[in-house]
Amino acid sequence: MQRARRLASTAVVAALAVSGLSACRAEPDVAAYLGDGRTITEARVEGVYDEARDELTKAREQVQQQQGNAGASAQPVPPVQVPFKQKDVLNALLTIQVLEQAASAHGVQAAAEPTVEQVAQGSNYSANWEYTKLYTRTFQLRAALLPKVAPAPLTDADLRPVYDKLLSGSEAGATPFEQFKTQLSAENKQALQQSIGLRNELAKIVAEDDVKLNPRYGNQQLVLLSAQAGNADVALVELSLAGADASEAPFVTDVS
Repeated sequence: MQRARRLASTAVVAALAVSGLSACRAEPDVAAYLGDGRTITEARVEGVYDEARDELTKAREQVQQQQGNAGASAQPVPPVQVPFKQKDVLNALLTIQVLEQAASAHGVQAAAEPTVEQVAQGSNYSANWEYTKLYTRTFQLRAALLPKVAPAPLTDADLRPVYDKLLSGSEAGATPFEQFKTQLSAENKQALQQSIGLRNELAKIVAEDDVKLNPRYGNQQLVLLSAQAGNADVALVELSLAGADASEAPFVTDVS
């Protein structure tokens, strides 16, 4: 009898597991869950990406047609290279969601600069692309929020990761950590204090929203402060955009 009960319990657990898996697969087109039933769909992400890809494809076809009309022989060409990926689109959409909540709480509007045109000039992006506009808005919201948040005290726990990241990206000899702390300029200290303060505030929003990410888009980080170290741009202050229970996200990678 006990064995029969164990088997019955196992069957119930198995049924629940299958039911849960089916629920996970019910929305395979979701790129991120944001809490309160809000989502960012894969169609939204792909739409932003496809706009840029289609424009670049059309521009190349026009060049090829002009070359053909001029008598130039047609040469096989590789697919167009879009200067950003789908995961970058999701990152911009997530970043805006989080920053706009913080901006609303502080009663501030996005800054006027940088403009879309300025961002386009400093990148390989077209000012006409929606991605360029989304990417620009992330900078505008950060610019508006940084002066409004309470600066965080600079503890060793905050500074050590900054030091390690700068050290890993530099080919120069290592400056001891204690010396690094004393050599920080007032401007750099202020930038770190503001960025860490904003990170701490945004972390609460991400945790409350219980953001869950589709693993196909990889790790999503909101970079609040970066610096040039060697030949690389190094993120010094960043925040994971996945909620505290990200490991329990309603996504499956194996749908066989």
